[in-house]
Amino acid sequence: MLSSTSLAFTAAGAANAQSVSATQANYTGTFTASTTTCGGIATISPATGTTFSVTPVAAGSCTFAIAGGGGQSMTLTIGVTTTTFGGS
Repeated sequence: MLSSTSLAFTAAGAANAQSVSATQANYTGTFTASTTTCGGIATISPATGTTFSVTPVAAGSCTFAIAGGGGQSMTLTIGVTTTTFGGS
């Protein structure tokens, strides 16, 4: 189970990073995060662990798969929106 199944960001950058924790009944090992859709949108670290930090990079949406024991996997949905205020 993830502490949150989705994260929403309104700005990019390390200052806006959010954390998510993974748990699984009867499993005390680490979890592995992977994605095929988040390149250029968000990063996650560490690659393995129980608590992950997600950093927004640019506007878009994507998903990370968080895999635990026994082939169990959970999906973390990411949404990043950024706003640019008018210039000259």
